[in-house]
Amino acid sequence: MPSKATTPEEYVGALRQLKAWSGRSFRDLARLARERGRFLPASTLSSALQRPTLPSMDLVIAVAEACELTPDEVAEWVRLRRQLARLEAEGEPAVVAPVDTGLVTPYLLPSGPTSFVGRKAELARAGRILLAGGQSARTVLITGPAGVGKTTLAVRLAQLAVEQFPDGQLFADLRGPQPQSGNSWHVLGVFLRTLGVNSHSVPAALEDRINLYRSLLAQRSVLIVLDNAAAGRDLQGLIVSGPRTATIITSRSVLPGLDGYRVPLRMLSEAEALEMVRCIIGEERVSQEQPSAFQIVNRCARLPLAVWIAAARLAARPDMPLSALARALADEHRKLDELTVGDVAVRASIELTYAALSRPQQEALSYLAQLNTVDVAPWALAALMDVSPADAAKLLEDLVELHLLRVRYTEGASPRYQMHDLVSAFSRDRATQILTPAETERGRLRMLGGALGLACAAGNRINTDFDEVPFAAPPWSFSAQTRDAVLNDPLAWFRDEYGFLKALAEDMLPSAPLPAAGLIVALAPFMQLSGYFDDWLHLHAGALVQAPSGPIGASLRRNLGELSTIVDDYPAAERYYHASIAMLDPADEARLASTSAGLAYLYRLQSKYAEAEEFFGKAINLAGSAGNDNCLIYATTGLGVTLMEQGRLGEAATMFDKSLWRSEATGYLPGQAQAWRCLGQISRLRGDYAAAERRYRNAERISLSLGDQLTATHAACWLGDVLIKQGRAVEGRRVLAECLWIYRAAANRWGEAAALHCLAEAQLLAGRPDLAQRRAQAAVSIWTEIHSPYWLAMAKTTLRRARQRLEQSDSVSD
Repeated sequence: MPSKATTPEEYVGALRQLKAWSGRSFRDLARLARERGRFLPASTLSSALQRPTLPSMDLVIAVAEACELTPDEVAEWVRLRRQLARLEAEGEPAVVAPVDTGLVTPYLLPSGPTSFVGRKAELARAGRILLAGGQSARTVLITGPAGVGKTTLAVRLAQLAVEQFPDGQLFADLRGPQPQSGNSWHVLGVFLRTLGVNSHSVPAALEDRINLYRSLLAQRSVLIVLDNAAAGRDLQGLIVSGPRTATIITSRSVLPGLDGYRVPLRMLSEAEALEMVRCIIGEERVSQEQPSAFQIVNRCARLPLAVWIAAARLAARPDMPLSALARALADEHRKLDELTVGDVAVRASIELTYAALSRPQQEALSYLAQLNTVDVAPWALAALMDVSPADAAKLLEDLVELHLLRVRYTEGASPRYQMHDLVSAFSRDRATQILTPAETERGRLRMLGGALGLACAAGNRINTDFDEVPFAAPPWSFSAQTRDAVLNDPLAWFRDEYGFLKALAEDMLPSAPLPAAGLIVALAPFMQLSGYFDDWLHLHAGALVQAPSGPIGASLRRNLGELSTIVDDYPAAERYYHASIAMLDPADEARLASTSAGLAYLYRLQSKYAEAEEFFGKAINLAGSAGNDNCLIYATTGLGVTLMEQGRLGEAATMFDKSLWRSEATGYLPGQAQAWRCLGQISRLRGDYAAAERRYRNAERISLSLGDQLTATHAACWLGDVLIKQGRAVEGRRVLAECLWIYRAAANRWGEAAALHCLAEAQLLAGRPDLAQRRAQAAVSIWTEIHSPYWLAMAKTTLRRARQRLEQSDSVSD
């Protein structure tokens, strides 16, 4: 129990002891938490238990429940956490200024096999090199033919060494689902964000990414696994020289220019290959037909993948004699004598399984093998083959049973299916015998149409302010009933499908530019929510080359204007917005309205209030005429904020009242939350703190009901401020401390500055000008960095007051 913990650091230490007592890994805890309805990635759990600060309440409850504590024991952890948070808020301990990195402990290693056979000598030798101390980084290169088990050994080796690298484990598949996904620039971007760098802080230039990456890992104990390196150029900048880091690389090439300890993998021994067969089909069948078992492993050349496929086929057919498979392997072995041993064994094994498949199963493999992606969900195969999702799911499950596909389960409702790279290569070779080029292209167009329809529907359901995608009827689409079933959780669907949708859009841009560009436009809401700014820019720029004009071109530019606003490139944002407006048909009022609203928001951020009023006014008129209620509400609220920042509180309140009325009339909950929050600001500025409190609480309640934690925190931040102004300092500071934690976890710089500014005001009221000065200075720095003139002026006023109070106290003491 945590009762002896008296500080946040001791409390976190008690949580670590609880984890150790349970015997569960971070991945186990994450899985058990997910089963109880709490989504907490293993990397988040690991990171939280490395910090000296209090973890979130959700994390505490998730860990306690996953460790199977009783309800009373869970309640004790919750009680003490609240007590420590209250004491921390009352004492107002110094809060360390946030940094973009250093707080995240990544765990990116994929899961290894349930049973690991052989390779004891290789594991022992590589392990000694990996864990040896020294003045330089350690590199282990695992090489060998395709299918020999390089990745399996690398993951096993990394898992055994996890405890020796407490600052995290990074993993990248350099083969990747698409050409650019394995290059150094892309991988470095993924690693930097994983290490805690905010998306907008990731450098654009390769050299800058390399320098930042090396600096972050220079003094950290991190294990890096780089899988499937084809050549030395794949590794540019990814291997660091810090004495506490180590790198495991796998490659089919010997990579002669690489300096490191080499572990060449050869075929399994006969005993190891037989042990693999026993693990898959059981000891009894092997013992009953041991001579045939020996023949099978030797005719598979003892290549791990070939042995696995042959044994998996036997497992799927428990009545099949081993002698039958042994004879079949002998028949196929001779014609491949001139090929490499690995290719001989794998092709022979896959050929035997493939020949026994039904025609639909062969078609499924042929379609899947030609996709430029890692894994798929059943809906994608349904579109490719023009069958129902239920039929597609049945085909995929049958192929899993035959061990031709692997399945993994995600946050979303649907499992995902992946082909082994050699099975995929075999199926690609056979695809031309199964499908004509015309059939293949029709399937790809159906899949693009299905993806476009699903992405548009998902974007609409996560309540963003982006335009609807301007496209004609897609080449193929799902029924409304199927869309509802697939998009049961639209945000989780986007998370699961993002990599697949991105690869599909890029792959189809040359041959089907309009629907592919439409898919890219439809991805923008999720890219904004997730902070995928590199992808946002790369995808939209590529789409503009293929679809530069028309409504799609205008939407691409509108989205680039939004992105440029987010990353504080205001001149570029203005150019994109004006270009989008110029391209649109004057009759396209809905799209003109949303683009004008985005441009007006840009002007307001720069305190160009005349221009902001002009374009918010245009957006209001156009949205009203087009019947676009969401845009009308957004623009009306935006105009109100513009007026409020100029001190025209009466006019602003009228705008917010209109937004609230329309939001309630249309049932648009995000609009209601925003209107209540803005009305709270009016009451706060007028000094009516009780009314402000009621309005902020309404906004917070609505946002929480939508699952929008960040927007709820915006309301809670100002709620904390007015609680303090009403004399409820302890309660208000506790709320602000929670908001500051959430903002920093979400890398929301504006919100962090707002919380710090409110805390500065609280310290002034409490007579602590020194603490007030520190908080106000931090807020000034952030609002200066992100170019927020209105709020910057407020923070500077608070900072000036704090300094004056300090000077007065110094003169009194003198």
